[in-house]
Amino acid sequence: MAKQASLNELSQYIADNVEKIGEARREVEEIQIGFNSAYVEWKALHDATLERLVEAMTPRLEEIGPDLRGRVEERLVEERRIIGERRQELRDTLIPETQAEADQALQDGQKLVDKLRQENPRLDRREEEVKAQRAALEEELAQLNEQIRKLSGCLGVVFNFFKISKLDRQRQQVIGQLKVVHQDLRQVREEWQEIQGETQTEQELVQARWQELTLKLARLQGELEYLDDETSREELALKRATRHVLDNLKEPVARSASDLEDDLRGMIEANIETDGYQEGLGAVGGLLALLDGITDGLGRFDASVKSLIEQQHMHSAYLPKLDVTIPDAVLAFHQQWDDLAKLVRDDGRLCACPAEFLELIRPVVAEDLGDAKVNGMFESLGLALKRATDRWG
Repeated sequence: MAKQASLNELSQYIADNVEKIGEARREVEEIQIGFNSAYVEWKALHDATLERLVEAMTPRLEEIGPDLRGRVEERLVEERRIIGERRQELRDTLIPETQAEADQALQDGQKLVDKLRQENPRLDRREEEVKAQRAALEEELAQLNEQIRKLSGCLGVVFNFFKISKLDRQRQQVIGQLKVVHQDLRQVREEWQEIQGETQTEQELVQARWQELTLKLARLQGELEYLDDETSREELALKRATRHVLDNLKEPVARSASDLEDDLRGMIEANIETDGYQEGLGAVGGLLALLDGITDGLGRFDASVKSLIEQQHMHSAYLPKLDVTIPDAVLAFHQQWDDLAKLVRDDGRLCACPAEFLELIRPVVAEDLGDAKVNGMFESLGLALKRATDRWG
């Protein structure tokens, strides 16, 4: 049954449901953590079993039974095609492009060295010029100081006042010029240090890039050399084909070599479990995103409600207080949060059985949290608020 609520009560209703959604979300997040942990363990077991079987089966295709052997041989055609394309890509694209990048990095490094060499003579000349100016001014200052000293002895200050004053003015001018020269000299040295620092940093980056590209180029060339050998190429194609077939094995196959049957059963179990956890992780992530989307939508709606509350408070003299009718569909939609939290609360059991989690959660996501229900809830809330605010029109 629909419920009447003031704006403040509606805002509180939204806040209460956001909190309940948060509680359900935390339970789902615990499932996600458990799935991640279990998936890592199963994936490690899966990969180890897969590699062990690939190494054991590849040289013994005649012993693994016609069913499995037929699947491997069928896949072998595709793997040969893939390897052929990779070989062509290495020769025509990857190696030439990487070589060009490495060459460019080497050129960039040489340009930095050339730049440093060009700047060095210029700054050296400038420094020597400034030093010469400083030496000349210091000599001139020493001479002026000596003249002033001689004229200032005994009563000389009285009789040579005007001469001393003139010399002192000249002395102050020289001191000012010396300050400028010292500043010029400091600027020259700072510029040189800055250029050296910048160049060194750039050189280090270029050197690291060149080394990275050189290593990459060596790996690519090694891979091409391996693929250029027909025997190696065929061996790789066979291993890849075997790995692909085993990695997608979900059901028992016709009798194989007896010593491989236990590993084959383990492989099937690991494939099913890892696929289950992958699907479970996808479902958990989707459910969390869905709950976050609903929470964000309710937050934006509540912001609108709070804005109306503020308007109502500011203009209470002539704006009537609003009552909003919360529709049945909205009330019914938000009654599910406690049940959802309970549904996923037994995380220890569910984390060990992703299939059970999927069985529980799929109907909820498809029906109770489906697009129609979510969109309908927000549309109903919006219409209810609009009908209430029409009274202010």
